Amino acid sequence: MTMQTITDRYQKMLLKKFHTLLGKAGIGEDGKRAMLASYGVTSSRDLTAHDLLELCDQIDRMMNKEAAEADKWRKRVIASIFGWRKAMGNTATMEEVKAIACRAADAEYFNAIPLERLRSLYYAFSKKTKDLQFVEQLTADELDTTAWVN
Repeated sequence: MTMQTITDRYQKMLLKKFHTLLGKAGIGEDGKRAMLASYGVTSSRDLTAHDLLELCDQIDRMMNKEAAEADKWRKRVIASIFGWRKAMGNTATMEEVKAIACRAADAEYFNAIPLERLRSLYYAFSKKTKDLQFVEQLTADELDTTAWVN
């Protein structure tokens, strides 16, 4: 009797999840073969645990368009806040950026921010960044004009 390792059990669980998700998503044998071919294998048993996890996430996103949309807007919000901080001449960590977004949205944690609020935060921080850049340019132009006059 051989003892299964934790990795083997995890891979077996992911394999089962992969096939369950394929069925729920309505992906047939041809679709499954195409997915496997993109990883250079012909059988799902030949996939690593990492590859299986990646494929399961991919199928999940295909099935749940709203979650994928929210994920896209979360990334945009993060980028816009990083840009805003950079325009102010500051740096920030991912935790700080998420905390700023949570405070702005009045949410307890980043993933709890609703999709519509993510959109408004993205546009607000993008506008703040553009405003900062405009004021910076205006100030530089004014200083150039003043220096030229004197």
